[in-house]
Formats: sequence, C-alpha cells, structure tokens
Amino acid sequence: ASPGGAIRVGDDICITGYIIDSYCIELGHFLDNDDVVTLREPEQHSFHCLLDVPVCYNSGFNVLGEKDVQTGLHCLGFRLDETDKVLAAGRAAGSNVKSDDSHYTCNSCSGGSSAPVAGYRATVKGTVKELGDGTKSVTGQPLLTNITMLDASVICETTAPQTVCMSMDDGDDDNNDYEDEKNEDEKNEDEDDEDEDDED
Repeated sequence: ASPGGAIRVGDDICITGYIIDSYCIELGHFLDNDDVVTLREPEQHSFHCLLDVPVCYNSGFNVLGEKDVQTGLHCLGFRLDETDKVLAAGRAAGSNVKSDDSHYTCNSCSGGSSAPVAGYRATVKGTVKELGDGTKSVTGQPLLTNITMLDASVICETTAPQTVCMSMDDGDDDNNDYEDEKNEDEKNEDEDDEDEDDED
C-alpha cells in the first residue's frame, strides 16, 4: 500500500476478513436470516446464502475489514473483481453436509462434514483497480483485481489500510448501545439545564 495509509490505484493489498456479497450488505441483514445484521455478525452468514443464491453471488463479493469497537460493525473493506475465483474458493471451503438447524446447507459446496456452514473468512491478495465513488456504501469501496483467494490462516505481511466504517446513523437502527448513549447524553443535557436554572 502507499505510504501514510492512503489507498491508490495500483497498490498491492493483502487483507484477511469475512467474504460477504454486496446484496446482503446493502440489504442490512442476511437474505436467509433477517434477524442478523450483516456487518455486525458476518460469522453467521451461511455459505448457502453466499454461494448458492444467484441474487447474492451475482451482486459481487467483498472482503470486510475488522470490527469497529465503537459501533460493533465491521468496516466495509474492499470489493472483489473476480467473482469466479471467490465462488471456487468458497465452495471448496464450505460444507455440503447439514450440521445444525440454524443454517441452510450449501448445495454447491464440496468441503464435507468437517468444513464450516457459515462465516467464510479468507485472506485475499489483489491490486487496487479503482477507488470507488466515495460514498459510504459498497460502491464507495476500492475494487481489487487479479485476486488470489487464500486460507484465512495465511497472515498478511502488511496490514491493509482501513476503508469506510459505518456508524449507527448510516442506516442500522438495531444498535441499542447507540440509543442508550444518545439517551444518556440527553439526560445529561437536561441535568445541566436544571443546574443552570438553580444558579439563576
């Protein structure tokens, strides 16, 4: 990556993170599990939803950044240019055997009973092809091309620059912590107003 953390076209990037389709990111929850907020719990994203469902895999794939401790949401990370490489690697990594009642079985996977049914993490290496449109959305994230999909145990020598991290007012209404903080701030403001009235 470029010095100083700025991302530029032509930079070589290595990042380890959850692989999520653009459709489920923009939807805000998983297509096959609408109780789970996509960026909060990507580990619950079934291989079936990611790799079997055309509306999901045809929307394109992304590798997420790490979780933002302030919001509990994963940063958006990077878009991935070559869908076929993600599909091949993901289907080899995921289980095609039903192992529990909480996730649908991935019919296109070939990983067997010991492979995971949800939460596809991988290390991705690629080159920045374009920077995105600058919005706080999937299309605003840099696009990696000439990608190589590796097992998540492969450690990147250089940490990838952080991209956009969403906040609660970017469309997620399910964060109780944010509401609690907001209510606490309003309570403190009321108390300050009362103190000023007492001084008068």
